[in-house]
Amino acid sequence: MDETTANGRFGAWICAFGLVISLMGCQPRVNNAPLLPPALPPAALPQPVRPTFYVSIDQLNLRACPGLDSPKISALELNTEVEKMGEIENWTQIRVKQDGTIGYVSSRYLSPQPVKVAQPIKKKPKKAKPRKAAPPPEAAGEVEEAAPKGEPFPPIPRIM
Repeated sequence: MDETTANGRFGAWICAFGLVISLMGCQPRVNNAPLLPPALPPAALPQPVRPTFYVSIDQLNLRACPGLDSPKISALELNTEVEKMGEIENWTQIRVKQDGTIGYVSSRYLSPQPVKVAQPIKKKPKKAKPRKAAPPPEAAGEVEEAAPKGEPFPPIPRIM
């Protein structure tokens, strides 16, 4: 080996060594800081407590906005459970618990308790009364000419 080749190789090694050192400076440093405890899940915000009401009539119109001229969304059955969301004059904004529909109803048709519906009274079937026998003709004022009053009817002839 001659000297130029040896110097060339030596120079290449120095160049490579310098490159490795400079690249090591670019490596991220290892942080040996203590680990933080795991983050707590976000606290659930308390839901506002909304009073529950019951529809006091059958087929109450649920409307898009307060007012009789507002479009109807649906009709609510008697004793449908609803939550009061707000109130404007004599209209109450509600959320139907069954399906989550939101709309307005007239406030006067909401009740804090379910409405008790009178159950139809089942009538007992009347017993058939035996029919009274027809009164005898004398009692009805009819008198037969053949039999005087107070005497029995003449015997009926037998046919053989």
